Amino acid sequence: MLPAMTQGEIDAAFDLPYTRLPHPRYNGKTIPAYEMIRHSVNLHRGCFGGCAFCTISAHQGKFIASRSPESILREARQVTHMPDFKGYISDLGGPSANMYAMHGRDIERCRRCLRPSCLHPSPCPNLDTDHGPLLDIYHAVDALPGVKKSFIGSGVRYDLSMHPTGNPDTDRTNRRYNSELIRNHVSGRLKVAPEHTSDRVLAVMRKPSFELFGKFKQLFDRENQAAGLKQQLIPYFISSHPGCHAEDMAELAAATKELNFHLEQVQDFTPTPMTVATEIYYSGIHPYTGEEVFTATDARDKLDQRMFFFWYDPEYRRQITQTLHRIGRPDLIGKLFGTRPPHHNNRKPRR
Repeated sequence: MLPAMTQGEIDAAFDLPYTRLPHPRYNGKTIPAYEMIRHSVNLHRGCFGGCAFCTISAHQGKFIASRSPESILREARQVTHMPDFKGYISDLGGPSANMYAMHGRDIERCRRCLRPSCLHPSPCPNLDTDHGPLLDIYHAVDALPGVKKSFIGSGVRYDLSMHPTGNPDTDRTNRRYNSELIRNHVSGRLKVAPEHTSDRVLAVMRKPSFELFGKFKQLFDRENQAAGLKQQLIPYFISSHPGCHAEDMAELAAATKELNFHLEQVQDFTPTPMTVATEIYYSGIHPYTGEEVFTATDARDKLDQRMFFFWYDPEYRRQITQTLHRIGRPDLIGKLFGTRPPHHNNRKPRR
């Protein structure tokens, strides 16, 4: 299986004479989504992450179709000529920010491969994860007249940039990518998507262990300190994903509090067509293993999970405390609220 578009085809599509303006029917109205992307440049299509809840690989393809550097620079120059451009490219990205120009070393192996994800349970040894071509794009765009700085607004796959490949040159380049990304291309906040803290839930999601997020945060903090910066790491999380119980969300709340996060970018799982997670949601069965998988589907169960995102909001404190007693985890009350819970000898079994 090959990319849905060749480089020539994707270049031809992006090189069409777009106005870069909203449709005239909006007649001067402010469109928040447009404001976010008006000075951005899309580098590629497709995603080989294969997350269980995501449809990108279904509608853009599992394999990456990357634009040529010349096409990217043509569009970046066009952005610099927009009358409201102030010198800042808001995003050099794609479905995942750092998959540009990546593919299998042996394409024949890719054609035969049936893995739904090239990154889970670990990055495929056939996958070339060299971030060098992407760094070249960053440097070329930043060198354009009129560009003061380019930012990365798309989500970054840190499991891709931090994975040790065994190739000293690639590993050195990828370390440099992480450093340059954090020091030069963050507009105050960097988006990443650990999605959960429970390794059991993450396995259903096809996401890496939360331990790796902790390592990336340490790297992020070190680079900020070394460069004298005060940037924020913004993690995305999902509640009520298939395989997730209220207890998992309670532990997520405790783990993220310990890391000093007051979560903002969160969502409750919503079934969408063409995803494994949606099939599990409706059937209760994991199609790859045949095992039963619990999914919160009724309003109370979903609220019991979602409210743990906002443990710091006094409005939820009483309800969270009641839920922690009900699921047999009063030990987490002290971790979340700094109070000693009543003594309980036994934990209740997971629902």
